[in-house]
Amino acid sequence: MMNKVIDTNGALPLANLLGMFLGGFGVVVFFISQSLTVLLPLLFAPTVCGILCAVLYRAQSNTTTDQEDVALNPVRLDIM
Repeated sequence: MMNKVIDTNGALPLANLLGMFLGGFGVVVFFISQSLTVLLPLLFAPTVCGILCAVLYRAQSNTTTDQEDVALNPVRLDIM
């Protein structure tokens, strides 16, 4: 009777698969973090501009509604 030949070198054990996954994940995280350090300062100016534009818009809309609600006094009295 012939002995069965088992190819143990061709199979990937669980530890190798886990190592490959974690290594690939580490490389992806490294490249994302390096990209963020380059791109994060470029996001500062648009963020500040957007916040200031929103504050200006809100301030302008509040003054226009306040002026519309003011009742005009028909009597004018000039004191000299």
